[in-house]
Amino acid sequence: MSRPGSARDVALDTLRAVDAREAFLQQALESAAQKAGLDPRDRGLALELTSGVLRQQRRLDHRLAPLLRRGLEATAPAVLNVLRLAAYQLGFMDRVPARAAVHEAVVQARMVAGEGGARLVNAVLRALPQTPETLPEGETPEAVGVRLSHPDWLAALAIDRLGPAEAEALLAAHNRPAPLTVRAPGDPAATAARLTAEGATLTPCAFAPGAWHLEHRAPFATAAFAEGLFRVQDEAAQLVVHLLAPQPGDRLWDACAAPGGKSQHIVDLAHAAGRLALLSTDAHPGKVRRLAETLGRVTGLETAVHDAGEPLERTFDRVLLDAPCSGLGTLRRHPEIRWRRTPESVAELAAAQAVMIRRCADTVRPGGTLVYSVCTLTEAEGPAIVEAFLRDRPEFALDLPSPGEGGIDWGPLLGPLGIFTWPHRHDMDGFFATRLRRKA
Repeated sequence: MSRPGSARDVALDTLRAVDAREAFLQQALESAAQKAGLDPRDRGLALELTSGVLRQQRRLDHRLAPLLRRGLEATAPAVLNVLRLAAYQLGFMDRVPARAAVHEAVVQARMVAGEGGARLVNAVLRALPQTPETLPEGETPEAVGVRLSHPDWLAALAIDRLGPAEAEALLAAHNRPAPLTVRAPGDPAATAARLTAEGATLTPCAFAPGAWHLEHRAPFATAAFAEGLFRVQDEAAQLVVHLLAPQPGDRLWDACAAPGGKSQHIVDLAHAAGRLALLSTDAHPGKVRRLAETLGRVTGLETAVHDAGEPLERTFDRVLLDAPCSGLGTLRRHPEIRWRRTPESVAELAAAQAVMIRRCADTVRPGGTLVYSVCTLTEAEGPAIVEAFLRDRPEFALDLPSPGEGGIDWGPLLGPLGIFTWPHRHDMDGFFATRLRRKA
């Protein structure tokens, strides 16, 4: 459908793919952008458009609904996405001329729905500026969900965990882009100097050592990136590996390793200490192939296909179970997830996690360590899993870090059962992670 070079058409193609659940946003956008031959500037615009529409989808629909005589449900999905794209530009992007946004939307509507679709889009968008936006007030999940563009159940979850005021801060943080966070696998000071020389602005992360928020017009075109001097990894994910705290001579297992960020971090730490004995597994053969490509050929590193919910007849000193989860802590990066998850899918994931933590625990030697982590904010996938596990497996006990362990100020992150990171508090992904030790 795309016209070569059209960022708006790439955005529309991407939204259609996301709606069909054929791909996640980043994958769908990359595919559409390559097909259209977009230059880097237009790719940036397409990313801003698609991310913005997905973040603000509920609020946009609330704005459009009164102008659609047949209602949202009766509007063809392709036409609705054209309207959302235009409404987002008109309502959230000051630098986009209104006439250009409306004209392009009418052209797109004609392409996907003929003259009837073009007339509908033209009429709605001309009426839009004349119709004031009225957002619901109050602290109910429904009102908060419309204002901050989240499903009711997710707004209710945030309110229940944090209270109304802080819940709104969290949901508002979900609607802002995440910073580009990087770490240095080698010498942090030398890496910082190289990046600064190449025009980057670095802000040290508050918790993870040797990590920064990086600002640069083209960070992946730098010589520092080409030479492997930095790796992209959210600060919360880095802290999970620091919680694992690999030691010289350890036998390690990363049980759900794809796409490989935490395994790569373990490799980097292990090589710094001159040793490595790491098994990295995933249940999906294709992901394991990509995992092996990501990690490269490293002595002491083994990759294999294995489902963490199945027994493994091996023993390790340290096991990392970064369990498959709802991903609700990553909504800044993956806004589409909020529209895909449901309370029922969270319950299904929690049931699978409960099996995985027990299987992984079976492989921990006496005196060994198990780290359990999830990139989500639900109680069901985090503390509730650990509470049930500790009731059933008395040979394990919490082994939370001391406030200054490893040179990290864990104190502000520590809760009764583990560490909690929050986008609105710490400017990193939302994670729950805990460390358990098997009694000797």
